[in-house]
Amino acid sequence: MRRDADGTFRIGNAEVVIGQDSNVFVKGKSYGGTRGLFELLTRKKVDQSFITGSDLQSYREILEATHGHLENNDPAGVLKTAGGAKFKDVISKLFPTGGVTRRRAQSTSTKPWFRY
Repeated sequence: MRRDADGTFRIGNAEVVIGQDSNVFVKGKSYGGTRGLFELLTRKKVDQSFITGSDLQSYREILEATHGHLENNDPAGVLKTAGGAKFKDVISKLFPTGGVTRRRAQSTSTKPWFRY
């Protein structure tokens, strides 16, 4: 999660709103604002002792909804491989096959894309 110059929080391609009850709202969906989820959203190196299976599921849903785990937040992109502690300890385990939810079909045609 990052903070934009105007003070809004964002993850991937979406705004993140923290409610007064500490719930996290992303793309119209509410997630329980637990210590573990905030650890996952805000830390570069997470303390695993605070994180539950439910926190990991919520974090994965948020990343999938916002494409926050993909290069350029592009739904057809590849998994960001930053090499940091969070990627190694969390994201690579949540998305072991690369996390690409959709890929654009690549043409195998040998015809040129332009007309003569």
